[in-house]
Amino acid sequence: MLRQRFERARSLALAAQVRECADYLQNPEVLIQEFMDAYTAVESCCDPADQRFAVCTPRDKAAVERKALLDQVFGKGPISVFDVVPYEFQCVARDVSSISHGVDRGALLVDGLDYVGRIVDEDPLAVIGVVQVGVESSPYALFLRLITCLSELAPDAQLRAVDEALFKGGLGAEPKIDLHLLLHEETDREAATGTLRQLTHDLAEVFYAGIAEEWQFPDVLRNVVCVVPAPPGSDEKLIVEWCV
Repeated sequence: MLRQRFERARSLALAAQVRECADYLQNPEVLIQEFMDAYTAVESCCDPADQRFAVCTPRDKAAVERKALLDQVFGKGPISVFDVVPYEFQCVARDVSSISHGVDRGALLVDGLDYVGRIVDEDPLAVIGVVQVGVESSPYALFLRLITCLSELAPDAQLRAVDEALFKGGLGAEPKIDLHLLLHEETDREAATGTLRQLTHDLAEVFYAGIAEEWQFPDVLRNVVCVVPAPPGSDEKLIVEWCV
């Protein structure tokens, strides 16, 4: 299971994560297959008539740190992003489970999406993001969590459920999704962290190219984007570090 892979990876030392990420880069078909297995598993158990999508309320230390960071970075109103063409998105929810459950089951799922948004003045385009908080949140582990959530959210029944619950039908008939990886812009990094940051970018590239070749996966993924908080005094709130 892809989720089990993510949970294992984040518990590894940085050097071990570097080795594992490098292994994926040498054999990207392994990651693609794990992703597709997760996607088809969720797709096969999703009954459109039985979906209930809900927002979580996590209360662990990481959730408190994440809330403080997002409060600081996002502020109020649309979140402006500096890119080749600057844009804005509106945050519609935080701490969102990437799996919707039936009526008789709880909707609390740890390690889901840290924020969900919608690009302003562009319809339909959703933003789903994860945030780097805590010592365990390496870029690589965050990327695995992000694509795990994508595999659980992308099946049609899931997308319809989240559209109804969070976007009020605003995603339309052919929804598109941007994946956001929100990292800290640290000036004093360990060598392994810097290496893992670059390897994660490379892994995002091969994942994006590989998933585009999978006919079973719907055409919902637009971009994978790494963003960092803008420096004080900037006109934007986030800056794009890379986009694939």
